[in-house]
Amino acid sequence: MKDMLNELMEELATDSEIKAIQEEEGFKSYIRRDELAKDKTSITVIPSGPPESAGFASNDSLAKHFVYQISIEAAEREIPKTLQRKVENILKSKGFYQMPGGVDEYFPTTQRYVDARFYQGNSSLNDDY
Repeated sequence: MKDMLNELMEELATDSEIKAIQEEEGFKSYIRRDELAKDKTSITVIPSGPPESAGFASNDSLAKHFVYQISIEAAEREIPKTLQRKVENILKSKGFYQMPGGVDEYFPTTQRYVDARFYQGNSSLNDDY
């Protein structure tokens, strides 16, 4: 069985800047590491739920639909914007597109800028996800 989350994270890590964040343990799925220093940039890939059935034929699902939140946190405001542009281009190459909504805020308690966006996409027909 395939794993879309792992596939997307591996694809994102092909970018040198994202790879550097991964090497500092700032690139994770589900939650940001609590012990990561607040001045370190982080990227968190969060599934919004389980894959949903899509692309039906003869009452059978032929594909899966995925929605992920990509949350980028950094001490400088421009860093999440630059990284989100890279993320968007990489995910677009995998057939994922940005959805409406998200977060673009500064959080005084963490002293970080957060840019969180939602992306959706489908698997290829008959892939086993």
